[in-house]
Amino acid sequence: MLVSSATARATMSALESRGFQQLLALPAVPVNNARQIRYPVTVTTKPDGGRWYLRSYGTTFDLVDPDRRGGRGRWYSLGWGLVDRRQVAELLLLHVGTADAAELDDIEAELASGFDEVDGFDAASRTSERRPGRWGAELRACAVLDRMPGGGC
Repeated sequence: MLVSSATARATMSALESRGFQQLLALPAVPVNNARQIRYPVTVTTKPDGGRWYLRSYGTTFDLVDPDRRGGRGRWYSLGWGLVDRRQVAELLLLHVGTADAAELDDIEAELASGFDEVDGFDAASRTSERRPGRWGAELRACAVLDRMPGGGC
């Protein structure tokens, strides 16, 4: 993926050094997709009435299919997205597969440490959520790394 900001490049490096695998930042996926990927915002297209998920800020997303979520993977995607219906150039989505509470504590501490090392990373733009998974807890997090030029989000 091409990224334009130094913050994005440094964030990707910090994540990859901590075992995260980069996934494509798909800007939109059909609601009924085979991999069950989903994002927080849903739109209906005209004239066919198709329903699509749009890559957007929030923690109600799935970056990988349920079979992969059952493992102990760590994934991220970085690219275009929406925040409050406005475009951002670099939206980071993180997804940590099944882990126990202590392991998630360690991962969150690792992430906080990694993000502290990144110049320009705005911790206030980040949110995260733990939720039950098939075989334990999962973690979702998102952050805005670079806003759109010209007064975007």
